[in-house]
Amino acid sequence: MIRDLEWKDSGVGLAEQLERLEAHLLAQGLVPGTVVAAADPDSLLKLLLLLLLPRLGCPFLPLDPALPAAHRDRLLELANASFLVGGDSGKRVRLRPLAGRASGPSPVPYDPSDPGFAPSRRVQLLISTSGSQGSPRLVALTGGNLRAAAAAANRLLAFGAGDRWLLCLPLHHVAGVSVVLRAWLAGAGVVLQAPFSPGALLRRLERRDVTHLSLVPTQLHRLLQHEPGFRPPPELRVVLLGGAPADPALVQRALALGWPLCPSYGLTEAASQVATLFPPPARWSAGLAGRPLPHLEVALAGDGRIRIRGESVAPWVLEAEAAHALADGAGWFTTGDLGTLDGEGRLTVLGRADEVIISGGEKIHPAVLEAELARCPGIDEVAVVGLEDETWGSRVVACYRGAWPEARVARWAGERLRGAFRPRAFHRVARLPRNALGKLLRGELRRRLQASAR
Repeated sequence: MIRDLEWKDSGVGLAEQLERLEAHLLAQGLVPGTVVAAADPDSLLKLLLLLLLPRLGCPFLPLDPALPAAHRDRLLELANASFLVGGDSGKRVRLRPLAGRASGPSPVPYDPSDPGFAPSRRVQLLISTSGSQGSPRLVALTGGNLRAAAAAANRLLAFGAGDRWLLCLPLHHVAGVSVVLRAWLAGAGVVLQAPFSPGALLRRLERRDVTHLSLVPTQLHRLLQHEPGFRPPPELRVVLLGGAPADPALVQRALALGWPLCPSYGLTEAASQVATLFPPPARWSAGLAGRPLPHLEVALAGDGRIRIRGESVAPWVLEAEAAHALADGAGWFTTGDLGTLDGEGRLTVLGRADEVIISGGEKIHPAVLEAELARCPGIDEVAVVGLEDETWGSRVVACYRGAWPEARVARWAGERLRGAFRPRAFHRVARLPRNALGKLLRGELRRRLQASAR
């Protein structure tokens, strides 16, 4: 169990809160085996449900409160959810039955002595990820998957009962969920800070009792922007950085200030971490994610895609067409990400296989080109996409946020990049489209450019 939980700068009586929430839900008709969803913005409520529902034998579907209603309803239907929880973490929790969904017994025998997240093949968590063309897709994670991932991360990062992890990631993403499960398994503390606030996070670190922290690159950028000279206290031993590609200049600037960054690569389908660069490096190159965690094997398919096998790989995914197994007959799950493995077994992630741009017969990995363009003094952040072109097949277009005008950036790039690797156009924008974890929405960016060209 989590040793202590802090929420809004105050301690939370976790056992009392869980007991009260359990009584509320059971009184409103919750029975083992029913899928329960929560789309409420109350992070504490989601954390309590995450800890309680597995113990009650009910799979949990945490949803992004910002989802359009139509997309949320498609996910609820896909999960066959019976109840939608709303309200707050106090006494006003409501369990709303979903029309046309009948609750019933679990397809897996329910054992009331199961403490939750024990090694089990029972699905305990459903997490939404992006499907093709934005279609709804749910990854089904078992208690065994979740426990294996949390245990491996705790061993690697030396996270134990005397430690405290600051959680500022949303609990509808596996990265946020995994922080709670690591603390639950270790008997450690959690500081829940949501929504993310750079100033509040830095002031909380100054109390010198936070040992671990998870960030996405956008959050790291905002922290360094908010207080450029801030140096974290030595009690902060690990800052996991993941969720989206990071700018090498940003990472290097943070390392120079003493931030103990550990760049990582993870997947919802693997219950979070796959590889992590630990201990924190002195220098870092784009995409380097370190060695696989000990509970997983990593290999490369013939086309360069990353393959993983191990205890934390989800058994299946649910999509509109059907539910299907993730792994092949030998237990390997082939991801949509491209990578390389060096002689030391360290993984470097190159980007998505479906994002490779073929221009003039050359294969261009957006992340590689973006790392080069990010060196431009007039660019703060940049993304490249391929647009259809009669001559090139696809032409490379760069969108960036920064101080320099487009013509000056184009001159800078023209002096350093050649052939198909030189973007054919540059567009200066106020912001790049990103999701709640700061991951670039490349498809959305491409759609905007295509629409503006019409």
